[in-house]
Amino acid sequence: MRDIIKRNPLAVVIAVVMHIVIVAFMLVGVDWLEKPVQPKSNVDIVQAKIIDQSKVNAEVERLKKAEDAKKAKEKKRLAEIKRKQKQEQKKLAELERKRKAKEKKAKADAKKRADAKKRKAEIAKKKAVEKKRKAEIAKKKAAETKKKAEAEKKRKAAEAKKKAEAEKKRKVAEAKKKAEAEKKRKATEAAARQAAEKKALEDALRAELESERMATERDQFLFAIKQKIQNNWLRPTTVGDGLSCQLRVRLIPGGGVASVSISRSSGNGAFDRSVEKAVYKADPLPVPKGAGFEAFRDLNLIFDPSK
Repeated sequence: MRDIIKRNPLAVVIAVVMHIVIVAFMLVGVDWLEKPVQPKSNVDIVQAKIIDQSKVNAEVERLKKAEDAKKAKEKKRLAEIKRKQKQEQKKLAELERKRKAKEKKAKADAKKRADAKKRKAEIAKKKAVEKKRKAEIAKKKAAETKKKAEAEKKRKAAEAKKKAEAEKKRKVAEAKKKAEAEKKRKATEAAARQAAEKKALEDALRAELESERMATERDQFLFAIKQKIQNNWLRPTTVGDGLSCQLRVRLIPGGGVASVSISRSSGNGAFDRSVEKAVYKADPLPVPKGAGFEAFRDLNLIFDPSK
């Protein structure tokens, strides 16, 4: 019943008003055929009130306005619900966007790690190839040294044999002593020259080997220095690939970093500053001890994270 009244309040009001009018007519007892006669009696007369139609209309209008206000309120409430739904959808869309951005970043980080691992493997492979090449060079030089030693041994044996024959001839022919002595002197001078030439050749070979050893040692320390700096380098979030710069690094004995300056900029200030920080963070740098350090006191390095 309540639901019916809520859905049709105007119809309910009209029905109630009609019932009231009917009851009023019944109470009054109007006779439409005969003219009513006023009875002469001392009995109290019941005064019936006729319902004012304007009041009924006003009540109907008030109920209609209340219904319209209720509908407007309901419309406003539905509009508010839709607005909140749109806000919630916008919030869900923003959360989805953030989730996708986070997922994209995670994929990019995984790719960076894979690329770094790949570069490390390539560096290890190059290092192994270089080590093999140097071993082959050393083997070849050792074979050449051995060959020269055997040739020298044969030469000395031949020289000894020649001297023995000369001595034998000297004993056989005393008359040829002076000639043989002269011959021996010349042979001795020739041997001295050969010995001097041999010594000069050996000294040059030793100097060359020492120079190669020092160059190899310097390359190894430079590689270790660059590797340590790169291991301590943190790429700025705003810096992309393909950048490099040249550094001037002054060291003190033991590998301590005295100063760092950019001698050739990458063109990106954030990248240059991150490289300088990496050098200070890598302190102390690996350097040789003793006299070998002097070659590392003032270094010019090229920092390229892609190599």
